[in-house]
Amino acid sequence: MKWTLLLLALTLLANAQSPVDKPSEPGESTTGKKVDPKLHADAIRLVEVSGAKQRLQDNFKQMVDDGAKQMMEKCERCTPEFEDEWRKRFLERSKIQDYLDVYVRVYEKYFTDAEIGELIALQKDKGTSKAAEPSPALKEKLTSVMPSVMGDSVGGCAQIGAKLGTEIGSEIEREHPEYMKAPADKNKP
Repeated sequence: MKWTLLLLALTLLANAQSPVDKPSEPGESTTGKKVDPKLHADAIRLVEVSGAKQRLQDNFKQMVDDGAKQMMEKCERCTPEFEDEWRKRFLERSKIQDYLDVYVRVYEKYFTDAEIGELIALQKDKGTSKAAEPSPALKEKLTSVMPSVMGDSVGGCAQIGAKLGTEIGSEIEREHPEYMKAPADKNKP
């Protein structure tokens, strides 16, 4: 069952974008080094101006629904009641900010403050008539780090979803054993 929930969470949150472990203390990066407060503030600003929060809010319910459907395809013992309860609890307990924090940590890991400043300016120019083009240096940097940025973003978000999904699945199994079908007897003809 835990395997199924892990797969669900990975699938569910891959669409959201962000593996980065959560820092143990505020202001620490994933390597344990203190993050420059200006870099941190600018990374938060980049997440804000990018519209990531709105995109997550707009798409989160659909991602959870898609993930729940995939979970049900893999979980032979789960009943529709299990699926409904899991979906309800996941939506109630998910915090969009946890996922946004992953993006902030990823930006802090891969970009300098100057690069983040340029990315913020590009995001602001996006809606204007000006053609927003990154500098050649930033363009080269984006090309080289984008696979890692995406991988860390997806992985970090997947970790959050997997942990929550597993906790919720275990709770439901304990609280509502009637939501689980009896295991199939493989020895019966």
